[in-house]
Amino acid sequence: MSEPLEEMGAFFNKRSTYYNEKHLEHVGGIETKHMIASLLPENAKSIIDLGIGTGLELEAIFKRFPDIEVTGFDIAKNMLDVLKEAYPGKKITLHCKNYLTYDLGIELYDVALSVLTLHHYSHEIKTDLYRKIYRCIKKNGIYIERDYILTDLDQEKAQEEENFYFSEYERIKNEQGITDDKEYHYDTPCTLSNQIKLLSAAGFKNINHIECAQENAAILIAKK
Repeated sequence: MSEPLEEMGAFFNKRSTYYNEKHLEHVGGIETKHMIASLLPENAKSIIDLGIGTGLELEAIFKRFPDIEVTGFDIAKNMLDVLKEAYPGKKITLHCKNYLTYDLGIELYDVALSVLTLHHYSHEIKTDLYRKIYRCIKKNGIYIERDYILTDLDQEKAQEEENFYFSEYERIKNEQGITDDKEYHYDTPCTLSNQIKLLSAAGFKNINHIECAQENAAILIAKK
């Protein structure tokens, strides 16, 4: 019997008090978060951060753009509470809501950002979200995604690994009687090729890939 899966919000709420320390150990240090700030365009004035969590990437962003307006989404209230304490006085609007089902608006932001949050979702769910992201950023805006992506294998082996993660998730859900009306914490990273295809299908152009020091992780920058 597989270890019981935890609901997504409960998983992160439970870990909010020690998330920053353990997470940074896992991903290779705060430098991996600071790198995001260097990728923002010089004229960035507004950003939407999906799965913002405790806002680790915001430290460097606010150093470079002290007055930038940040809109953040996360389903874990405890994580957002940690964020609020870390950045008093900044222009931050937070929503404790599921970004998959929320209307993100049309052409509101210069930059959209997601960091280590989308590796839990299927191709279909990602494509629907990417279309919403495409609509919510302004003309010539950019979307930055840093996530677990299968980059360290050749294409055939990477696809086999992706298929395994998705099939294993379905097996565990069936074993534990889990239905699709709730989200559960389980990693299903995609291949780099598939990630680029999904972004292209949503309308993005000029999709660039930046390798990360972390194994099977990458940054994708997509322009509208």
